[in-house]
Amino acid sequence: MDVVTLTDAAAFHGLRDEWLHLLAQMPFQSVFLTPQWQDIWWRHFAGDRQLCLFAVRSDDGVLRGLAPLMLDREIEGLSRLSFVGDLDVCDYCDVLVDPAYVSQVGAALVPAMLDAVGDEGDLELINLSSHSLAPELLHQGLAAHGLTVEIETVETCPTIDLPTEWEAYLATLRSKDRHELRRKLRRAQTSVRLHCRVTREVDALVEDLEIFFSLHRMSQQADKREFMTAGKAAFFQDLAHALGACGWFELALLYADDVAIAALCGLPYGSTYAAYNAGFHPDYGHLSAGIVLFADRIRDAVDRRFTHFDFLRGNERYKYRFGASDQPLSQLLARTACSVSGWRS
Repeated sequence: MDVVTLTDAAAFHGLRDEWLHLLAQMPFQSVFLTPQWQDIWWRHFAGDRQLCLFAVRSDDGVLRGLAPLMLDREIEGLSRLSFVGDLDVCDYCDVLVDPAYVSQVGAALVPAMLDAVGDEGDLELINLSSHSLAPELLHQGLAAHGLTVEIETVETCPTIDLPTEWEAYLATLRSKDRHELRRKLRRAQTSVRLHCRVTREVDALVEDLEIFFSLHRMSQQADKREFMTAGKAAFFQDLAHALGACGWFELALLYADDVAIAALCGLPYGSTYAAYNAGFHPDYGHLSAGIVLFADRIRDAVDRRFTHFDFLRGNERYKYRFGASDQPLSQLLARTACSVSGWRS
C-alpha cells in the first residue's frame, strides 16, 4: 500500500470520481462523506487548519482508503488531527475504506497519521456511525504505537426503517403514537388550507432558502435562533448549489393558506432520506406544523422507495414518536503521553 498526504484543497475535486466510487463500496454511505460536502465545509470553516487528506492506494494504483483529516495546532504547540468537519453542521464523519482491504489500509494509514500529528498531539475522530470501519481499521495500530485509545458512544441519529407503503409504515407505530399522529394531521388539515411545496431545482433552491433562514431565525430557542449566522447561511447556499445539482439537497416548505409556516432541508442520498435542518413559524404552533411537515416528508420518502429516514443527531422525543430507533454515534480518541498532560488536561 502507498500513502500520499494531500494538503491542497484542489484534491477534493481531483479525487472526486475515485472518492465517490470508494464511498459506494462502504457499508454506510452518507452525503456528509462526499467530496462535494467536505469541499464546501473546508472553504467555509477551515480557518488556519492544515488539510491532511490521506489517500491509500494498492500496487495497481486503485484507491483503497481515504482519510479526510485536518491538522490543528492548539496551545503550547500540541497538535490535533481530526476529521474535516465539525459538530455544528456535520452529522457523520468517517474514514473511507474498501471493505476487502481494511487491515492493509490500516497498516499503511496509522504511521502516516502519526507522522502528521507528531509526538505531541492526538487524534479526535468524531461522529462515527455504528457501521464505521474506522475502529477496526485504526484501533490496534494506534495502540501498538503506544497511544491510549478510547472509543465511546457519544450521541445517536434516530432512524426509521421504511416499508414500501404509507399504511404499512403507520402500522409500525405504537397505537398511541399512530392515533396522535392521525389526530394532529386531521386537526391541522381542517383548520386551514395546508399545502407543501418541495424545491429541488438549484436556482429556486437558492431563492427559497431565504424563507428557510427567516423561519429558522424565528425560533423561540436561543441556540437554534443564533445558529443561522451570515456565515452559516452562506454555507447553506453553497450546499444548495453543489448538492442540488447532484439531486442530494431539497427544501420542503409547508404553507398555511399563503404563509410559510415550516421548512425542512432534506438530504436524499443513496437509500436514505436525511432530515437535516428545519425552521418553524412560532405563531403556528397550534397547527403542529413540524409534525405535519415531517409526516409529509416521511410519506414522500416511502413513495420514493427510500429504505431509511434519518433524523440525524439528537434524541428529541418527537423522533421516537415517528417510530425511529437509535443508531449510535461514537468517537475515537487516541492520545500521546504529551497530549494527555497537555491541552487534554
